[in-house]
Amino acid sequence: MQEDKSENRPYKGSSMGRDRTPHVGIYGVTNAGKSSLLNRLTGQQAAIVSPLAGTTADPVRRTFEIAGYGPVVFIDTAGIDDEAGELGRQRVRKTRQTLTEVDLAVVLLRESEPSVMERRWIETVRANDIPTLILPNRAELLSSDEILKRIRENIPELSQKVPPFFGERPIAAGDTILFVCPIDGAAPAGRLILPQVQALRAALDLGAIAVAVQPGQLAAALPVHKPRLIVTDSQAFREVTAVARELCPATEVTSFSVLLAEQKGDAEVYAEGLRAVDTLKPGDRILIVENCSHQITCEDIGRTKIPQWLREYTGTEDLRFTFVSGRDPFPAELGSPGGYFALAVQCGGCVSTRRQIQARIHACRKNGVPITNYGMLIRKLRVGRSIHR
Repeated sequence: MQEDKSENRPYKGSSMGRDRTPHVGIYGVTNAGKSSLLNRLTGQQAAIVSPLAGTTADPVRRTFEIAGYGPVVFIDTAGIDDEAGELGRQRVRKTRQTLTEVDLAVVLLRESEPSVMERRWIETVRANDIPTLILPNRAELLSSDEILKRIRENIPELSQKVPPFFGERPIAAGDTILFVCPIDGAAPAGRLILPQVQALRAALDLGAIAVAVQPGQLAAALPVHKPRLIVTDSQAFREVTAVARELCPATEVTSFSVLLAEQKGDAEVYAEGLRAVDTLKPGDRILIVENCSHQITCEDIGRTKIPQWLREYTGTEDLRFTFVSGRDPFPAELGSPGGYFALAVQCGGCVSTRRQIQARIHACRKNGVPITNYGMLIRKLRVGRSIHR
């Protein structure tokens, strides 16, 4: 009898979305049967299948529930040997980009042993510290149940565990967490932004009492609710901290972005990168890393407010900003000798997997670029000192 691992998975009874679900990439040369395998495993026509090489262009992502395990996201990719001119090279680049997000790579072989191209790809995958499941003969000799069983067994344990949203903070059932959620021009109509939703759900999962207010309501709310923790949108750090220091100085004030930085990123690396802010000089280039895609507004935190606050803090208007959004790759200049970028600033990554966030951090560190987090940077720029207790 198979052990039911779903009882030990973080998904059961908690707010797990695609951002925290293990991702499984399906790779192989053109016409190795990758799309056919995705359709076979999911039991639906998730991807177009054709005998023509190059049918799959952009990666195709499908969430699927594996019995006795939980949800995974399958990623069907273009052939690793696509040589159809510039378009083929673009498809291969898209396939390579998925290596920053997958927790397991399923490699379909055309024959029983890997070809030279397939062997090179396997080496590339393993060089990125990604576990590999190799399926020979287009997986035609294996049942869907057997393949899913092997996938389940090969997803690394670390990918199945998500650090607590509130870290090691001693929050118990019945404690009050007060969320400060500004409603401004950048807020979506009729709903909260995803980090706020994730934090509220995480609080409810703990049995905590979740209270949400706008910044102007904070002073009236604090004496009534006496929160264990105050979580604010990063842009309101200054005013929220000022009120909290006066009315409840012993209560920690943090932000949604800082909590995500601790959960998905690397707080120590971000803190180290934060020191680079004090050495910025005129002409320096700063890379802003947005892990989602959205319409830009005049109140946009990454495109407008952070550049404005950095210019105010450093006293120079001559700071030059480059922006990366969604899954777009880093600019080639990241690896330029001589330090093209003086600093990188990454959002919390509410829509990204922990592996994606870590891959961005690794790329910056590998190229000698200090990297920090939106929330930690804004706390420094707007509050002036660390307020984490």
